[in-house]
Amino acid sequence: MSSRQLRRLGSDDLESTLARFIKDPPPVTKTSKTASPKNSNSNVFALFDDEQEIEEAVEEDVKDIPEDFKSVVKLPTKSQKKKDKKRQKKVKASKGAASGINSDEEFDILLKQFQLNDGLSAKKKDYCIEETSQSSGGEYDTALESESVASGTSINKVMWDPGFTKFNHFNELYEAFSNIDFKNLSPDNEFRLLFGDISSESLDDVDSMTSVNISPQVLKQIQRMKRLVRNWGGRDRKSVPNAGTVRQLQFTKIRDDWLPTQRGELLMKSLDEDALMDWELWKCPNDWKDVIQGNVRKWKNHISFYKFEPLNKEINKKYLTEFYLNVVLHPDHEALINMISSKYPYHIPGLLQVAMILIRQGDKSSSNGLVERALFVFDRSLRNGIAFDSRRFQLPYIYFYNRQFYLAIFRYLQIISQRGALTAASSWAKVLWSLSPLEDPLGVRYFIDHYLLMNKEYTYIIKMGDSPLFKVYEEWFTLGIALGIVLSYLKLGNLEAALAALQHAFKCYPECLSTIFTDVLLGNRNCTAKLQSLMTPTMHLQVAAYMVRMKAVWLDNDLSWLYNELNELLGQYESGTFDIRSSSSSQSNPQNHFFIDSFPVNLLRFVILSQESSAMAKIPAHIWSDYDVYEYDVLPPKPNINDPEDTTETIKTFIDERELQVSQFSREQDEELLNQIRQLSIEQYLEDNS
Repeated sequence: MSSRQLRRLGSDDLESTLARFIKDPPPVTKTSKTASPKNSNSNVFALFDDEQEIEEAVEEDVKDIPEDFKSVVKLPTKSQKKKDKKRQKKVKASKGAASGINSDEEFDILLKQFQLNDGLSAKKKDYCIEETSQSSGGEYDTALESESVASGTSINKVMWDPGFTKFNHFNELYEAFSNIDFKNLSPDNEFRLLFGDISSESLDDVDSMTSVNISPQVLKQIQRMKRLVRNWGGRDRKSVPNAGTVRQLQFTKIRDDWLPTQRGELLMKSLDEDALMDWELWKCPNDWKDVIQGNVRKWKNHISFYKFEPLNKEINKKYLTEFYLNVVLHPDHEALINMISSKYPYHIPGLLQVAMILIRQGDKSSSNGLVERALFVFDRSLRNGIAFDSRRFQLPYIYFYNRQFYLAIFRYLQIISQRGALTAASSWAKVLWSLSPLEDPLGVRYFIDHYLLMNKEYTYIIKMGDSPLFKVYEEWFTLGIALGIVLSYLKLGNLEAALAALQHAFKCYPECLSTIFTDVLLGNRNCTAKLQSLMTPTMHLQVAAYMVRMKAVWLDNDLSWLYNELNELLGQYESGTFDIRSSSSSQSNPQNHFFIDSFPVNLLRFVILSQESSAMAKIPAHIWSDYDVYEYDVLPPKPNINDPEDTTETIKTFIDERELQVSQFSREQDEELLNQIRQLSIEQYLEDNS
């Protein structure tokens, strides 16, 4: 509705119409068009969204008019209403064509200015301007959030807002991941740039190498099978058949030892509003349903959400039942390896689990090939047009195979970083974060600075430091990002900005920096005793995870500068001339699934998956015993206690309980028979030697 129509409705409302028929009407003070918004009465019709709601409100008020006035007040008929609507549309169209400005947007801006100047409370400002932001495509942010982002202060906590209702900066969200290119995800392209003299024949030889150890006889059989499966591989090793169509792989290549198949194992499914409602209700079980619906509409207007599902549910159920039996109930590595080599060569949990077994056995080459094969299964199932820009492709972590994709990327990220493919590692870290940048289930915020610094993306780190992705919530501004910004300014030679960034980091993490000062920089412990007494278990875990990789990016001269500046800041703190932020309350929200005993669950997952013993030692013992910490699914989301339906998917969601019981019973019988044979063998041996 245009601003002119609203002003006309405000001046010709029902009360003023009735007042003309009263003998002694109360005095009415007319306000000019140039009057200040502070002194003008707010238009009641501005609360309605369209003409239909205004008409319903007028009809509702007419019911209360005395019978004497009903004969005088003439309301328009339905035909007159239609004519008025057509006339109003023509006027609006002509006005818009003449001025070139959308009147709705003009009114939104005026309404926003009026609310800011009318002295509304902070909470009311957030609500009103948030609605304006959604109606105008997210162009305007709340004044409170804008001020907080500009000043660098964190005013919200994920602990008390698990639905991320304060985040409305979708344009900045897209910009953060707009530079992810599929070409940068392949380490082969990076090696080709590093070693430009490598011939194409040499690269073909590398691509033709098998990903795991395999006999020549089996390799010949696979070559024969390729002739029966059309469009398998191609010249670039990126063509793959999928249910009658040919799909082009985005970031993987087919290896010679991979069995050719006509279609993939997984399919992508777009999440509808009901599924998103279940997800939001899982995150915020105590919120009102209308609030949840508003959040769902906000996310759906800006982001597309998907989940991976097994294509053949019966085969998947048999496989996961056998997998669960061999991994959880009766661990049997040989049976698991045989299962993925003969029965189910493309089932992701088994591939990733066997990859970890091979690492412990020292066979890293075969382990890397299995992780790459797991990524191939997901690459094959991606829809055309998918991009890792946080807008067209996000994966809620509550679904089992979505979590397997996260895990496969994390494992592959570790592999290519060890190979020295820094650009590919940095790109994959961004991809992992883009799949769910607000929830960040694997804690990319705690380690992405390492890969960005190794790849010398200093400007990107500084720009990201000013992003709402680190400043809307207190927990988002991690220690790694804070020190990553400091080091980026140092590498660019801007010492003044580096000192300012260090001062800000010291205000946010004085306890952690005091630990770094003593444990890494070997500073005096006497000046840090007070701060280290304030260390919480979460701080101990975060600083331990950072110190593991700190010296890989901080050179000796950088550490010397850091020592001198921290020594001075600690002295200023001791003398009382430098203030720090107040310590955050350790009180936890039992309904928040993103925390376990005040520990961010994504920080716990990252530390466990990193396999760094010094950091893992900081995790309390009860977390290892009371929660599910499996290598194939670390700390999976748990369903709500009061929720009758299991919104979250675990491996037990896909298991056939009856088949599991039968398999377990037959295995116990086999073990009992083996024990009897051993016992008989021992008795026979004793008789023979008696």
